[in-house]
Amino acid sequence: MKISDLKPGQKVTINKISYEYLGIQKVRIPNIGEAEKRVFKATGVDSYKHYSLIDGDKTLKSEKIKLVKKTVRTK
Repeated sequence: MKISDLKPGQKVTINKISYEYLGIQKVRIPNIGEAEKRVFKATGVDSYKHYSLIDGDKTLKSEKIKLVKKTVRTK
């Protein structure tokens, strides 16, 4: 699976830290301006991880990103 295949709202782990994929957003970069990036927000912490649009072709495995599977509860 590629990074570009992720849907906004999906949960992933990157380096054992839980993140939520927010999609492509404009990000302010100091001394450069704004750029569109793929944005991940850490769960419970005000921390973000950004990937360039070109990185969308990379696989989750190559970037050490693990998709968190939703567990389905049965009665």
